[in-house]
Amino acid sequence: MSIANYLTALDAQRDQLARNLTAMGVQASESEKLNTLVPKVLQIPSGKPEVTLFRNGNDALTTYGESIYTFYIDGYRSITGFADVYPHFCCAENDYALYYNQPDFNWGAVIYTMCITPVRITPASRILLTYKSGATDAGEMWLVRKSSQQMSPAETARFIHEQIQNNNAVSVPFGWLGSVGNYIAVLHDCSSVSADDYYLAWKAVTDNTSPMIRTIKVLEVMT
Repeated sequence: MSIANYLTALDAQRDQLARNLTAMGVQASESEKLNTLVPKVLQIPSGKPEVTLFRNGNDALTTYGESIYTFYIDGYRSITGFADVYPHFCCAENDYALYYNQPDFNWGAVIYTMCITPVRITPASRILLTYKSGATDAGEMWLVRKSSQQMSPAETARFIHEQIQNNNAVSVPFGWLGSVGNYIAVLHDCSSVSADDYYLAWKAVTDNTSPMIRTIKVLEVMT
């Protein structure tokens, strides 16, 4: 995606974010800039249906260590196994956030991350990521329909990754927003997605973005 196309996509995301916030009970306008809209995500009233796929903290690897997998040059690993090999990825110094860092991976490493627990997605769903990013840049996120086969966790991760590589995944409009060293919370739109059970996956690169993800949730817009 070119920079011009990405900036156009960011404008579309800004407009959609404003509409999402309004639908979820937060006062917002499409004329606002992203840097005023993004913090308003934290004002979303509690009580909305939500599913937490990851939350950082001391119990992150205990709670989510075997339900999220990575694909890197050394194959498929749960994030527990990944953190054993790459010590800065999910560790105490970063309060166990998922950190796609250069000390572990050097510059430009591409890492796929797959949530192997399926979640119900409808056009009313929104994917909420809370993260830091060193720069604003294009990103990639997908939804893969749940398999009807009985598979092990590692087999499920492989299935998700192969579906992405074979263009059998649903692309979610997504891009990293530079956060100037602060965590930001951003909603991602699923209004064009057919209702079904899906696995969530995304790609991160250890470049200027080198994102650090603190939470991943699926919310429902109540209308």
